[in-house]
Amino acid sequence: MKRIFISLLTVIACSMAAMAQDSRVATLQHGTNIKAYYGPDALVEAHKGAVDGDIITLSAGEFNAGEISKAITIRGEGMDKTAIADYNATTFIIPGGTSYPLSLEGLTVRPTSDYAPSIKGTTGSETVLISKCRFYANYRSTRLSIYKCNAVIIQSIIDHGEYAIGAYENANVTCINSILAGGLSYSSTGKYDLQNCFIEGKLDVAYSSIKNCIISEVCTVNETNTTSHCLVKEGSEGFADSWYIKSVAPDPGPWDEPDAVVVWDNLFTGNYHLTDEASQTYIGTNGTEVGVYGGTYPYEKTPDYPVVKSLDVIGSHKDGKLNVQINVE
Repeated sequence: MKRIFISLLTVIACSMAAMAQDSRVATLQHGTNIKAYYGPDALVEAHKGAVDGDIITLSAGEFNAGEISKAITIRGEGMDKTAIADYNATTFIIPGGTSYPLSLEGLTVRPTSDYAPSIKGTTGSETVLISKCRFYANYRSTRLSIYKCNAVIIQSIIDHGEYAIGAYENANVTCINSILAGGLSYSSTGKYDLQNCFIEGKLDVAYSSIKNCIISEVCTVNETNTTSHCLVKEGSEGFADSWYIKSVAPDPGPWDEPDAVVVWDNLFTGNYHLTDEASQTYIGTNGTEVGVYGGTYPYEKTPDYPVVKSLDVIGSHKDGKLNVQINVE
């Protein structure tokens, strides 16, 4: 990996002692200025100082979250390295009147109790972008609820209970090359656009588009939906231009179905590969295999942006600024 060393940035170190004791770091970037915070509340403190459009970069480790109420970018080192959590549920509120999206990248978002995170817009025109993230409920009894906004979820895992996502109050949810460990819940106003997803659950949706997806459980979609080139289990109904097969994906355990066309590895790794033969047989609308490894954004959980590996204060500057060295990979 390429390493970049930056010094003499405008950095305010909030607690050098805390830095020595806790390796968790959140850097808040506003233009060319960077401010660093340390410890479990680093994200909370960085959020207080942020304005719409700023970027918060988190090191590896778990950070307290609370309510996120600004249109900012929050980046981690990857869904298996950086987590943000709250005892109740992390709530993301996108303020109205901003041209910036809320962007979440390379993170796991999870509660530490039996609650689930939610994302809420203000006027309905706001946007949230979720890339290479995992939303996880400890007790698998809740869902990621999205209200009154446009949500785009790419190369992510939404791991909740019977339903993975609920779209409400005119929310438009697009999922691309993502794994939904749970179905999608019906709302009279929420709509979904599903492309190259693996859905481990039932679909209860209306006025939605479902293309190049694999659905592992028997389900029925009504005529208000548009479907094409999906791989579904026998007994399902309503999928036009799709394949109905006996066994789609095995459940983990001794009751594995040997003739399943999906090779199940591990939910957290995202390895829901088609068998070699199936990958050549079940081809989607864009000429690539159906499921998360085909399409425009083949599933890959590793962040494709530079991440901060270390930040060291190496001396003071005569103008009162700190001389720091940042290792970015």
